Amino acid sequence: MENQIENSKEINVKGIILLVGTVLGALTAWVANETFLGLVGGLVGGLIFAIIFITALLPNKTHDR
Repeated sequence: MENQIENSKEINVKGIILLVGTVLGALTAWVANETFLGLVGGLVGGLIFAIIFITALLPNKTHDR
C-alpha cells in the first residue's frame, strides 16, 4: 500500500467570513440607505457581526487526526 501525501493549502476560513460579512453588510446598508454614511455603517456592522459569528457561533472543533 502506498502512502498518499496530500499537497493542499489550507483555506483561511475566518478571513473569508470576515471579508464576506463586511462586504455584504456594506452592500445591504448602502442599498437600504443610499448614502455613503450607510455604506460605512454597514461596513462596521458587518464586521462586528462577522466577529461575533466567528467567536460565538463557529466554535473550533477538535479533529480526530
